[in-house]
Amino acid sequence: MKKGVLLCCHGTRSIKGTYDTKKILTFFKQKNKNYITKISYLEIRKPSIEDQLKFFLKRKFESLLIIPVMIFPGNHVTKDIPKILISVKKNYKYLPKITITKPLIYSKYFFSIVQKKIENKIRIIKKQDKNGVITIASNTINIKAKSTIKLLTIKLTKKNKFDYHKNILITLDKKKLQNDLKSIHQKCDKYFIIPLFLFRGKLLENLVSVTKEMNKKSNNKFVMCSHINDHKEIYKLLKSMMN
Repeated sequence: MKKGVLLCCHGTRSIKGTYDTKKILTFFKQKNKNYITKISYLEIRKPSIEDQLKFFLKRKFESLLIIPVMIFPGNHVTKDIPKILISVKKNYKYLPKITITKPLIYSKYFFSIVQKKIENKIRIIKKQDKNGVITIASNTINIKAKSTIKLLTIKLTKKNKFDYHKNILITLDKKKLQNDLKSIHQKCDKYFIIPLFLFRGKLLENLVSVTKEMNKKSNNKFVMCSHINDHKEIYKLLKSMMN
């Protein structure tokens, strides 16, 4: 009997970001040839989650694993994807065994991957400096997602013995991001900025742009760490959620 995997991404207008998701799909297929794997998007890009669910349900798969390719338990993971699934599956008499995995923050590898991003940059600081960490994530109204982001930030602070920490939820408003960074400008000598994104897109572009502008005026106070940008790293997270 056939086994299916549906990777559910948010969707972006960024060509680079979409390329990143397709690279993950290709790599995932290469490593899991015993599964039929498809990719889908909540918005902006096609194919939609609804259309890909119909593909699997029409063909009477034995099982279907739905993996949100997202970091935090926001509304997309906890509400939108389950709602779409309920809407689609009511039209089919035969249903496979369907499982929706948790978001990637719950992978046993997630913290170590983010920690490595800091360790790759930490050598540039002076021991006597007062250092802080700023985690940056997409804006959310979901209380559980906000709490998870805060807990991750605190864990990174303790692990690296930072003197200060803050998490900032961003939108496309570059001015607000700039003001948020200015408001803490004098608290530390250096800040490690951790972008909590899987793929390239406008939010990440804005963060990089604003940070560069801030560094011109502050003697490179803000140290930009890389986002989780390696397809092998993301695959490792996805694979761990399947077990």
